[in-house]
Amino acid sequence: MLVAYRFLQLICFIAVVVLFSCNSTEPGRDKEGVEAAMRQYDHLLKKLDADSIAMLYTADGELGDKVHGRDSIRRYLASFKNIEVLSQMSTSESVELKENAAIQKGHYNQTALVEGKDTIKAKGEYMAYWLWTPKEGWHIRRMITKSL
Repeated sequence: MLVAYRFLQLICFIAVVVLFSCNSTEPGRDKEGVEAAMRQYDHLLKKLDADSIAMLYTADGELGDKVHGRDSIRRYLASFKNIEVLSQMSTSESVELKENAAIQKGHYNQTALVEGKDTIKAKGEYMAYWLWTPKEGWHIRRMITKSL
């Protein structure tokens, strides 16, 4: 009887340890959440929705080295009036999480139609620095791309 009691105590102890060691992060605050945020970014790029793309950035977000802040990002993207993005796909190679931040590295492929007649295919590498906001989710602090 004492052995059965000790065994039951051990099982309960293990259950408590497992319960408290489980990942209790907020939904989306993981690698899959970063991947989902990048898929949303791709979707908005395909639509060339400058307002929504700008809102995916932090208020002081940076697009490359020359475009800083949501308003500047919005104006920059809105300037591409004669471009239709036919396809946009990002493939993540790695996502490194640390506290409220993530660094995502990967490759992108884009096909665009310029002025309704010239097709351009672009591909390259990207590095996205993401910040987690508890009520809003992942936002891009900085996006750097390099054409290949």
